[in-house]
Amino acid sequence: MSLLGFSNVRFVHLHQAPVFMERVHCARRFYENLVPSCTIYDVECPDHSFRKFTDDGQYLISFSRNNQDLIVYRPRWLSFSCKEEDCDSCYLPSKAKKFESFFTQLYCVSLASSNEFICKDFFLFMESNQFGLFATSTAQIHDAPATGGAVQGIPSIEKITFRLLRLEDGFRLDERVFHNDFVNLTHSMGVFLYDDLLAIVSLRYQTIHILQITDSGNLVDVRSIGTFCREDDELFLNSNSQHVVGPHHLPLDHVENGLDHNQTRLHDGFLSGIKQRLLSFIFRRISNEETDKTLRMQCLKKKFYFHFQDYVDLIVWKVIYALLWTGTILGPASFVNQVW
Repeated sequence: MSLLGFSNVRFVHLHQAPVFMERVHCARRFYENLVPSCTIYDVECPDHSFRKFTDDGQYLISFSRNNQDLIVYRPRWLSFSCKEEDCDSCYLPSKAKKFESFFTQLYCVSLASSNEFICKDFFLFMESNQFGLFATSTAQIHDAPATGGAVQGIPSIEKITFRLLRLEDGFRLDERVFHNDFVNLTHSMGVFLYDDLLAIVSLRYQTIHILQITDSGNLVDVRSIGTFCREDDELFLNSNSQHVVGPHHLPLDHVENGLDHNQTRLHDGFLSGIKQRLLSFIFRRISNEETDKTLRMQCLKKKFYFHFQDYVDLIVWKVIYALLWTGTILGPASFVNQVW
């Protein structure tokens, strides 16, 4: 591990000339200019997996090698200085090559149980740098059967846990658990944080879970976008399909993931609400390309109906961004072909 050193520390005092008939005769302004010009190599550091700094540079996030514990450090900032121009030739004491000379360990907390592991590629924090979101999961099951409305071919994870911690002292504030689901945690691709809104994409059940992080550090369920999009979609569909479809019972794992027993496919050929929105958008866009009815129908046959099955096979891969419009949450999603 290598660390950057700072030299050429300059302190500049700017004096303002006294103004006539004023009691304050002098005003000073203070500037600091820190220029990194030295790198310390072969630093003795703990055997941890270092993740990243927070944006304000106050916390260094790292995980234990067994992916069970979270270790957070705080920089000690300037510990050694050099007055010369060439700091590479300047003598530094032996402790300058020790990790503890530059960082102080704040705490070490255990996040994962015996059969769980910390997802070291996943870490999100709020803009205030007050809360941090971490994830633990069990091993993937690649040949899991597609039950309860799950997408065929997508692996399953028995337990995925999102934990919200206070970065100042590592206190656990809240958590959210997903059972027998799959969320892409690599580089946080399946989770998006916008201000205090958290979007978690369930690839297995093609559902976007929207949660809100309160000021007190609680994870509050806002809504789920997937089988239903609008709040009255479920009521409308159930009221018009009772004579076609009987009552359904969803598996326990789907209920624990924040979906009630009605949020399932009304029958095997019924598309989800988010897929219906996608198809409607594509249809309207193609239809508006032509004003003539004959040309419009030919265009729809060529661009929409011919590729209809390709559109149906698209799956939600990740949420790109989130918007708030008069209290309505819009989560534009990225769709990809279902190829596994």
